[in-house]
Amino acid sequence: MKKRLGLLLVAAGLLSSTTLYAQDKLVVGTNPAYPPFEYKGENNELLGFDIDLMNEVCNVLEKECVYSEQEFDALIPNLRLRRYDAVISGMDITEERAKQLAFSDPYYQNYSIYITTKDKADQIKDVADAKIGVLSGSTHQQYIRDTYKGADVSVYPQYPAAMSDLAIGRVDVVFGDGEVVNDYMKENDNFTIVGEKVTDPKYFGQGLGIGVGKRNTELLDQINEALKEVKESGKYDEIYSKWFEQQ
Repeated sequence: MKKRLGLLLVAAGLLSSTTLYAQDKLVVGTNPAYPPFEYKGENNELLGFDIDLMNEVCNVLEKECVYSEQEFDALIPNLRLRRYDAVISGMDITEERAKQLAFSDPYYQNYSIYITTKDKADQIKDVADAKIGVLSGSTHQQYIRDTYKGADVSVYPQYPAAMSDLAIGRVDVVFGDGEVVNDYMKENDNFTIVGEKVTDPKYFGQGLGIGVGKRNTELLDQINEALKEVKESGKYDEIYSKWFEQQ
């Protein structure tokens, strides 16, 4: 009996330690293929606007951010399976996504653009007639599906694959987040914008948000308060300037 009681006490102590350990950390899902929002550096470290912002949110919450890398279209399903506490990955706040997770207050107002290669720019009169590359599970995929029914669309798990196919002519245009796509244009001077910016509020006008489980209202409130503090302290402006105004 004493032996059994001792084992139970040890187990309880381990459980308590594990719980305290978990409370000191915030596990965050992300897809590091969206420079300048999130990407891998030369030493395989996570970098980007989202990463700096999330780290600052964790500092306010007095937690350590621990990142879980996933394909973009796996982020929401894995969040719902509670494999992490939150997601940040240049994710547009949309009504459809809000059925599956809860979003923080917007932390970035975004827009979307089409890019093509310079030799095709004058030939593309209507993107509906072009072969369009989009990211799998993205708002851009949904926008194209709803706006240009029957369009020839190629779906990619990551932006680099889409940009590679654009460069060699497998797709005519790639449609994506403005800042992300602009970053790829800096790396390839043969890429150019075609058409107008897209800011349709149904898909892109609500901005980017940090996602948490729908029932995790306590964490959502904490993140919103932390975002507010980050903005009021001036740290948000510092991070924004670092990644967007000095490029």
